[in-house]
Amino acid sequence: LNTLLSNNDMLHFDSDRIVGTSGDLEKAYLRLTSAPDPADFRPLDVLYKSLEFVLNKWRELGDYSYTCEQLKSIRQDLTVQGISNEFTVHVYETHGRIALEK
Repeated sequence: LNTLLSNNDMLHFDSDRIVGTSGDLEKAYLRLTSAPDPADFRPLDVLYKSLEFVLNKWRELGDYSYTCEQLKSIRQDLTVQGISNEFTVHVYETHGRIALEK
């Protein structure tokens, strides 16, 4: 990420931590090519709802590509915001479990 940003736009994850403001339950996973905009990321309370939504769709449809993309997007939102807690572990474990099921 640092190589994609100009020296003036350098992102420092410790001091420049963002808090997402998006309320979208579904969001496409996109590689970051610039400094993150809080409007593009979901806060923790929305991420809880998003995970529940995605898992319900997984149970209903079994669409691995969709589910994988959504879980990657949730993981990205957690990482960009520096969220590292039990929920983060749960998301990674869930993604791994689904991958093994497939």
